[in-house]
Amino acid sequence: MRLIVALVLAGAPVVSVAATSTLTATSGNWVRVFKQEVETAVGRSVRIDTASMRAGGLGRTFRELDVLTKAQGQMPRGTMQFMLRSVNCTAGTTRVEQWQVLNPGGAPLGGSATPGATQRVRWDNEDGLVIRYVCQGILPR
Repeated sequence: MRLIVALVLAGAPVVSVAATSTLTATSGNWVRVFKQEVETAVGRSVRIDTASMRAGGLGRTFRELDVLTKAQGQMPRGTMQFMLRSVNCTAGTTRVEQWQVLNPGGAPLGGSATPGATQRVRWDNEDGLVIRYVCQGILPR
């Protein structure tokens, strides 16, 4: 989320994201990835829509929702980032297919429907733990 927050703060234009209503829909089967203590430490709540997991992208696609639990730069607490992500669990690569950032009131702050660069999964950080859940179904403790 840090890269996307930086893009929004840098004035990246709000773009019309294809299927924005689907991307930012709160319906689904959202699973909270981290416990409250971890969310407090990292400053965000991470949820995965297990109903959205399917083959696609690099191998498997899913929707992720990150909500800031404390202000981060100019982004207030409650800012939401919806992402459509894909992962290749075998190769250990991931990318953001599209994203949309909304302020706490739901107004769009930025977004993109263009896939980002493919990156190696860093299994030892919080994002790696999110990907491990998507790939293996193991929630961090």
